[in-house]
Amino acid sequence: MYLSLCPVKFPSDYRKCIINNNGGFPEPNIFDCDDGRIEVVFNNLISFTNKDLNIKMYEEFSSKKLFPFARGPFGNLICFDYRDNQLFPEVVFYDYDELDGSVTNTICKSFTDLLERLYSLNEI
Repeated sequence: MYLSLCPVKFPSDYRKCIINNNGGFPEPNIFDCDDGRIEVVFNNLISFTNKDLNIKMYEEFSSKKLFPFARGPFGNLICFDYRDNQLFPEVVFYDYDELDGSVTNTICKSFTDLLERLYSLNEI
């Protein structure tokens, strides 16, 4: 399983979430970011059932100390960012649309914080 292949320790709240919701589509699924972006979509959790795909993804991002765990609607990734803190990773948005494909934007300080931010457009 992808979680055991990574050289980092994933937050316990994330581990519990992925065990119960592997590949799931959260509802509500909208969140606002620390950088001021609003109404960003959390499309789905990445499913960790395809070992070969998970290894490829791990290899692509591990050198950047980024570990994808979810997708936005256009294929961009929501990742744990271990560059500054190995124990408590921030949650960042990895933007494939940028020219060099390596731009990250901070979403929030933790996975729990991300879950607490989720809302529905119907709630507004």
